[in-house]
Amino acid sequence: MRASEGLVILALGIVALGLWGRADHAHRIEDQIAQSAAEVVAGSVHGASTMVSGRDIHLSGLIDGPEELQSLRAALEAVPGRRVVSEEVTVLEVVSPFDLQADKSAEGTLSALGHIPTEALRGELSGALGASAAGLTLAAGAPVGWADLARAGIAGLGPMRSGQMSLSDGALMLRGEVLGPDEAAAVQAALSVLPAGAVQTDLTLLDDGTPAAYTLGYSAAESARLSGKLPPGLDLGAMGTAMGLPLIISDAKQGLLGAAGDAGIFAGLNGLMGQFEAMTLSVSPYGSAEGNSIDGAVTPGADQAALQTALASAMPGFKVSLTAAAISGENGARRVNAATGADQRLMGGYWLDVPQFAVTVPGCQAEVDAVLAGARIEFQSGSDVLDASAVAVVNRLGAYIARCVDEAGLKAEIGGHTDGQGDAAANLGLSQRRAVAVRKELIARGVAPNALKAQGYGDALPIADNATEEGRAQNRRTAVLWSE
Repeated sequence: MRASEGLVILALGIVALGLWGRADHAHRIEDQIAQSAAEVVAGSVHGASTMVSGRDIHLSGLIDGPEELQSLRAALEAVPGRRVVSEEVTVLEVVSPFDLQADKSAEGTLSALGHIPTEALRGELSGALGASAAGLTLAAGAPVGWADLARAGIAGLGPMRSGQMSLSDGALMLRGEVLGPDEAAAVQAALSVLPAGAVQTDLTLLDDGTPAAYTLGYSAAESARLSGKLPPGLDLGAMGTAMGLPLIISDAKQGLLGAAGDAGIFAGLNGLMGQFEAMTLSVSPYGSAEGNSIDGAVTPGADQAALQTALASAMPGFKVSLTAAAISGENGARRVNAATGADQRLMGGYWLDVPQFAVTVPGCQAEVDAVLAGARIEFQSGSDVLDASAVAVVNRLGAYIARCVDEAGLKAEIGGHTDGQGDAAANLGLSQRRAVAVRKELIARGVAPNALKAQGYGDALPIADNATEEGRAQNRRTAVLWSE
């Protein structure tokens, strides 16, 4: 080979080697620029991307507002070795205040409106917010820590019966209803991840968690009124039906926690309420008999001892204390008994049902005859002093006589009769005194004195054979005879 040819080949090799070295260097520079650009956008909020061609950098993607765009531009311009920075981006609007509102309905459904700072957070919250998460507006401007407030606020709605979370910039407010203290504690636990003072709450407890305890106050002149806290499920209508009360007025709170109430525990009072002038029934914390009590004022004429026995049997677990009611007021006063619904008239310290019948001479005669046929007015032996059992008979008799006198202007003769034993004159005097005694009792009950006449007949008008005890018992009687 000639020397000249060798020199040419050497020169060509040197040129090729230079070109190769130059190309390899260009690739290395491009790689370095690409790496530097990727590092710049790695911290972008929405994951912007870059592409490097030669030494040119192209920026694309979603940008979190003008401030982030300006920061990325400056950082990319500072990348060594580049020539041009170009961009094809979508810049989110900056909103202020940056807000989110989530509502939980009474049915448990969550819905939301407002803004969301990232698609990642939208996806995270969509499990709780459902389809409404898709309607949140993607925007820039969320303060630092906003996402943590949103997460905690929505988590706080979880234990609530219904409520609302309001988040505006860094101010979080949670308000609504919780079933009881346990749910309130669960709400606070969900918010405990936040710094102290970061959230305000306004929670309404539907049940304060205290045991049910309530009182029924009853007045025959008015009605029954319930106060305190009822156990879950204790229905006023069912309670009234069980007790035989047509109406119970209530300002009691309805409990939602604890054992369910059973109106059946009051069924033992059905049929007995008409014997009370007033009563206070107290129920201790539900499920415990300790403290359950019935304190009653028994209406005059009722058998207090028999009522005490009946209540002890019908209302187990209740301490029963009864007293005789003191009745005041003028004869002739009227009321409707709250337990029985009966129209009543005050007669001599007794509230007596006003009987319904035809107020005519035949009607009045038939009614008083029926009363006296069912029960006699008894006296102490050989005396004009009424036996204790006579009170109930006189009360019934007085209720009929009062209507006949007041409404029809009729007059009644109270006739006293004895059996045929003993001296006739003595029997006549005794029968007169007994007739007077009955008249006096009727007048005390409000019957007009001028409508009543007492007449003793002694043994002159027997209705049965005085030769037998049974016949003599029938002859010892009080009779009423009507006239216009």
